[in-house]
Amino acid sequence: MVRKRWTELDGTAFRVFEQFPPEVMMKRRQLVPKMKEARRLGKRAYLAYDTLYIDGTPVRAFNTSFLNLTTPELL
Repeated sequence: MVRKRWTELDGTAFRVFEQFPPEVMMKRRQLVPKMKEARRLGKRAYLAYDTLYIDGTPVRAFNTSFLNLTTPELL
């Protein structure tokens, strides 16, 4: 309930943050640069828990080779 109403806390001393286990945080840290690069290339990319979605296709941290993006940072 609180997470849905987070906008009401704007301008106050309180904040709402997502909290994930350390393993998930490590996976997300690996996926964020790949997400940013995909967005830079015009693809629709977002993170959901420990999975990166690019144009609706799930990409796990350990399986990013199928992206076929041109920059070496992504592979």
